[in-house]
Amino acid sequence: MASVELVLLHGWALDASFWSEWSHVAEAIAPNTRLTTLERGYFGSAQTDPRFSQSANTRVMVTHSFGLHLAPEELFEQADLLVIISGFAHFHCGSDKETRVSQIAIRKMLQKLDQEPTQVLKDFYRNCALPDGYGIDQISQPEKIQIELLRADLELLNSSTVNSTWLSRPRDVLLLHGQRDKIAPAQHVEKLKNIRPEARVSIHADASHALPYENPQWCLQQIHSNLLVNC
Repeated sequence: MASVELVLLHGWALDASFWSEWSHVAEAIAPNTRLTTLERGYFGSAQTDPRFSQSANTRVMVTHSFGLHLAPEELFEQADLLVIISGFAHFHCGSDKETRVSQIAIRKMLQKLDQEPTQVLKDFYRNCALPDGYGIDQISQPEKIQIELLRADLELLNSSTVNSTWLSRPRDVLLLHGQRDKIAPAQHVEKLKNIRPEARVSIHADASHALPYENPQWCLQQIHSNLLVNC
């Protein structure tokens, strides 16, 4: 297969290290794969705004969770394949009861963020089913936690609806989700599929919201298989 470039966009309260295992796995599955990662800067690192290079034959945009809502229009326009992992069109899209529960959860996080940012992050990582100790390097330096950016993005997450016009621009769309996702339950896949009915869907029966962190090989195999079929 010709050279492939993946641009990886992490979600809320994460950073580029979330994708740390992807380069090793990608090298084993498809040696001609190039990876570029977004860094939002929640923990003091310089923000990066990745773009596809001119040399790639196939351009793949990979978003995790809220990363779908942070991506610039240019990436949607240039991507041959959009991979949405643990994503959502709108965060509050369940039944009336489920919507109330998720809205209350976000409101409590926002209320607590100023006074106890470290605890908010620890609770969030636990709910994502990330391993104990995840993010310790970041949250052990509270002076580097960018509370205002976390707050602004959490407020945006609370209200954002994905741009359906942008979502229509990539040639192909692949939806990957964990059946055990407690942050964005798997029902969100159907909402996204309503926007792109021809999108391919793969559900990992044992995965959580941290699907790309806990199962990079499965994710990359799904992407690779999709490219073999469609490119």
